[in-house]
Amino acid sequence: AFVLMEKQSSGINAEYGGSEVAIIYFRTHWNESHYSTEEHWTTRLQIEQSRAVVVPNIRHQVLNLKLFQQAFLNPGVVERYLNAGDAAKVRSVFAQLRQLSPGAEGDRAAQLAFNDPSGWVLKPSREGGGNNFWDDEMLEKLRELERSDKREAFVLMEKLRPPHIPNRVVRNRPNSSPELTDIFDTTGELGLFCVFVADSQGKVVMNEVAGPLMRTKPAACNEGGVAIGIGVMDSVVFDRD
Repeated sequence: AFVLMEKQSSGINAEYGGSEVAIIYFRTHWNESHYSTEEHWTTRLQIEQSRAVVVPNIRHQVLNLKLFQQAFLNPGVVERYLNAGDAAKVRSVFAQLRQLSPGAEGDRAAQLAFNDPSGWVLKPSREGGGNNFWDDEMLEKLRELERSDKREAFVLMEKLRPPHIPNRVVRNRPNSSPELTDIFDTTGELGLFCVFVADSQGKVVMNEVAGPLMRTKPAACNEGGVAIGIGVMDSVVFDRD
């Protein structure tokens, strides 16, 4: 483990084996269960205050929360960063998000799911996939949370309906040879690797797209995690026309 040491001239340095740590990359501490003691919170604060490059820093991490994503639906937010034409294109592919905070607004949002269970998915407002509730399971969870303050930790998201593409995938099972599956309906999720570097004063040093990431899963599956064996890594070809 590294040691955080106070230095009068340059603030807090993160050190390991007597050398200063330049980059701290988080493989864990992505949700509240990873901060089980006050010491965990104190350590995270010291990391954020250190001279090390933190990946991600706390500001970038909280942007992955669904409540922050919902803020981009508000009028004028996207337009702060894009011109009107580009903002309209981005907004055209936004899914609707509804807060479930206690009160009349949250109750109206929940009623949308009861009126159309197949049109919505219940998601915890935190980073990462999984832990979602669909269809009857979603309705059961909403009934459970109806009079609870815990409901505000979730959001309702409009269910996406991507096109189904006939495809086949290669599965590499443990202790066996790769297998080519039969053709079945799949859906894909396109992501982008991006590089963003800024200094402590907020000046952007680099902000570039580094390449695409395509994940493909069976169309019949709601979840699509690669790590849990449902989705697979895929390739994508861009058509400039």
